Order: sequence, then C-alpha cells, then structure tokens
Amino acid sequence: MGKISLVFIIVMASATYYLTSTSFQSSQSLQQNRTWIDETGKLHVLGLTLGKSTVRDAEIALRSRADAAIFMYPLHDEGKEKKFKLVLEAYFPSIADHSKVMLTLDVEEQQLEAIRQRSTSPRLYPNGVARMNLGNEDILAVLKFTIHTLTLIPSTQLDAAILKAQFGNPKRINTVNKHITTYLYPNLGLTASINDSGKDKLVFTSPKHQSIMPAIQTERQ
Repeated sequence: MGKISLVFIIVMASATYYLTSTSFQSSQSLQQNRTWIDETGKLHVLGLTLGKSTVRDAEIALRSRADAAIFMYPLHDEGKEKKFKLVLEAYFPSIADHSKVMLTLDVEEQQLEAIRQRSTSPRLYPNGVARMNLGNEDILAVLKFTIHTLTLIPSTQLDAAILKAQFGNPKRINTVNKHITTYLYPNLGLTASINDSGKDKLVFTSPKHQSIMPAIQTERQ
C-alpha cells in the first residue's frame, strides 16, 4: 500500500467534515486548513490560530468535545524540594480521521495555581506526572482560554520523506534515542517526532512563543 501523504493526514483532520458540509461548499476554503504564519507571527493550523483561537473554537473546528484537565509535570529536583510545572491541557481523543489532538492552553501561573487548588480526583502516572480533573467552575471557563500549542498525533505512520514532501528540509534533525527522531522547522513553529516504536507527533507552536513543552502526552494515548 502506498504511503498516505502528510497533506491527507493534516487536512483530513479538519477538512473531511468541511468538504461534506453545505457551509463549506458555499463559503469555506481549503486555505483555512493549511499551515501558515500570518503577518503578526501567529501560526494557523487545522483552521485554528495559535495565540488567538480558544478551546471552544477548537471544539467547533474539530467537531469534537474537549476533555480538559490540569497536569503537574515534574521538573528537576532542587535540593530536597521537588518542583513541578502546571499545564492546562485540552484533549481531543478522536477527530475526523481518528487522529488525536492535544492543546496546551495559555494561562497565567497565578490562575493555574487557583485552578489546581479547585481541582479534584488526582491521578498519578508512572512517569511522575499528575493529572487532576477541573473543578465545576473551571469546566466551562476553560472553553475561553486561548491555545498556546497544538499537538497532532496522526492516525497514520509518518516518515522523513513525507515530512520533506510537505514541509521541505528541516533546519535540524535530532536523534533522541534509537526509536525517536525529531525534525525541527522553526520557520513554521513545527517540531515533528517520528517514533518507530510508538506514535508520531506534530507539535505546532507560534514561532515567537516557541518553548520546550513536556513531552509526556503519550502516557494518556
């Protein structure tokens, strides 16, 4: 079976339902579904604008309900005190082509801590990450938070040739271990991870906001 192009993987995640809807046929354009950076430096992917679109916008664009939660990611020990990074995430376990989407949300640290204090039902993963359900008052409030980072986990295996055909040559290639290789496209805010023993990932972040996010979402896939 021939390789499925990356265009199919990305566009199918948001365009399948557009192509079959009367609203798309009458007023939408495939321009919405490509990956590009506008004049303000904001990244557009899957019909969403990072740094502007909200969780509710994502629910509408992806035609799926988000499962939002707050996570505590362990950092390096500093003396005897263990440090954690709080991250608010919204997860879409299955969109149009059965790919998965994870959104990291843009929230101030003080607000994150308040959300953590209202959270319930903590769950600890083997890698030390803790997941907590949102409190009642935050379940609806989270829909208004803007998207900082979008991670697409394709339903089909990728390879270097597919990435090159869609995005060109990466600026840098890193070998993480014998199974995982990352391909960096800083001009597109994209870090692509190919994992020959697990799930591939396309992580999109607006270039001016790029940072290293905790790469432990596979624990929940």
